[in-house]
Amino acid sequence: MARNRTIIDCYTDEPAGLGVPPFLGVWPRYLAGKYRDLPNYLTIDDLRMANFRRKPKRKKLYPRTGKTRKDLINHTREYEEILEIINNSDQLLFVAGVQTPGKYLSAEPGSIGEILKLTKKFPKINRILTGPAASAGSQRLGGRSAEIARDKDFNSIRPIRFKTYDQLQKYAMKGARIFQDLPHNRRVVEIETGRGCLRKNGCSFCTEPLKHDPEWRSPQDIIDEVEKFMDYGASAFRLGKQSCLYSYQGGDGDKLEKLVKGIAELEPQVFHFDNANPAMINEQKTELLVKYLTPGSTAAIGVESFDDQVIQKNNLNSDFATTYRAIELLNEIGGERGANGNPKLLPGINIILGLEGETKQTLERNFKALKRIMDDGLLFRRVNIRRVVPFPGTPLAERVGDKFLRRNKKYYKRWIKKVRKQIDFPMLKKIYPEGTILKNMYTEVNHGNKTFLRQLGSYPIVAGVDQRLPLGEKYSVKITGHNPRSLKGEILD
Repeated sequence: MARNRTIIDCYTDEPAGLGVPPFLGVWPRYLAGKYRDLPNYLTIDDLRMANFRRKPKRKKLYPRTGKTRKDLINHTREYEEILEIINNSDQLLFVAGVQTPGKYLSAEPGSIGEILKLTKKFPKINRILTGPAASAGSQRLGGRSAEIARDKDFNSIRPIRFKTYDQLQKYAMKGARIFQDLPHNRRVVEIETGRGCLRKNGCSFCTEPLKHDPEWRSPQDIIDEVEKFMDYGASAFRLGKQSCLYSYQGGDGDKLEKLVKGIAELEPQVFHFDNANPAMINEQKTELLVKYLTPGSTAAIGVESFDDQVIQKNNLNSDFATTYRAIELLNEIGGERGANGNPKLLPGINIILGLEGETKQTLERNFKALKRIMDDGLLFRRVNIRRVVPFPGTPLAERVGDKFLRRNKKYYKRWIKKVRKQIDFPMLKKIYPEGTILKNMYTEVNHGNKTFLRQLGSYPIVAGVDQRLPLGEKYSVKITGHNPRSLKGEILD
C-alpha cells in the first residue's frame, strides 16, 4: 500500500546553499524526486496556519496596518486544504536546518523546537526529520549552540543522501515539479553545481567537509534542470549550492563557460551565483561570469577574518593580499552598472566572529582592512557578520568550542555598530547614489505605512517607500536616501 507523504519545507540556510524564501532550496526537491509517487508539498507557514483553531481571517494573514506576518505569508494553500492534506498523511517529512543564521525579510525558518510544538496537534502521524538538520544539526541565532535532534522526538531521522550525481539527476528532474505548488513564481531557484571542498583540510568551522567528498555535476545536467524549471514557470536562478563556483570542475574554465553560457542561452530573467574562494578568483573566469550573468550578482567571498593569527589557526583560505586582489578584479571587470540599475558583479565580504585565536585586536584589524578597501575606491556589495557556531565534528568544536566567542562577545555590539555606520553606510551611498533607478523591484512586506521592496536575485538590496502597497507587485524605484543597510526610495510606476 502506497504511503501518503507530505513534505514540510522549514527552509534551509547552509554555508553552501540557501532555501529561505524568496529562494527555493534543493533539499525538498531532491526528497520529492526520490519517491515513485510525488509527495505533497507544504511549508512551515502552512503548518503554522494548521495550528489555528479555525480558518484565519484574511486580515490576520495580510493585515491592513502594522507588520506583515512573515511567518505566514509563504503559505501555499488555504486553511481547509492544508488541514485535509496533513490529516490524510501517513508521514510528515520535515526538511530543516539553518546553519548560517541571519535576518530574513519575508520568511521565518522553522526550528526543531517549533516542529515539535506544531505537530502536537497531529500525534498519530509519523514525524521524520530530514535535510541538513538530520546530519549536522541546526540553530537559529548566531553564537548559540547547535540544535541537535533527539531520536525520541521523531519516528525517524534521515539525512537526504545520494551516491552519485547521476543518481541525483533523476531526483532533481522529477522533484522540480514542486515548483508548481508554490503560490507564485517569485522564487529564486537554488541550483547545485557541486559538493564538498577542494581543500584537503577545510576551514575550522565549516560543516561542508563533514557531509561528502568533492564532486561536480556535469554542465549539461545542470542546464537540463534549469530548463525543466523554466518549463514549470521559473525565471530566476542562482548557482549557489557549492563552496566556490570558480573551482567548478576543479577550476576548468572551459567547463565553467559551457555551464554559464548554456544557462544564459535559456534567457532566464535572473541568473546569479553565490560563493567564491578569493584564492581562485581570476580575470578569465570573472569575465565569463560578467558576460553571461544578469546584473546585480554578488560573489560572496568567505574572508572570515583579516587577522593573520586567526587565518592560520582556523586554516582560512585567503590572506589580505589575495583577498584584496580578488576584490580589485571584481571591481575592474564587474563594476559597470547594468540595465536593472545594479553593478554587474561585485564582491560580498563574509566575516565570522568567535574563531580560534580571536582577540579584541582582531576586530580592529578587520575594521582597518574594510576601511582600507573602501578608501581605495573599491566597492563591495555587503558585509555579512556572523557569530560562529561550533557544530559537532568540526575542528573548531573539537579544539575550542565557543571559548573565544564567550571571551570576546562583550566587544561585538559596539564593533558591529561601527562597521554599519562607518563602512556599510558610505558604501551604499557609493553603489546606489541618490537618483539611481532600480527596476523590477517586488513588494515583499509592509511595516506600518511603509513597504519594503527587493529585486529577485542574490543578496538584493532592500528599498523602503513611504506607501503601504499591495504585496507581490513589481515597480521601478528611484533612490532618494540611505539607511545603514538599506535604501529609501519612491515609486516611479
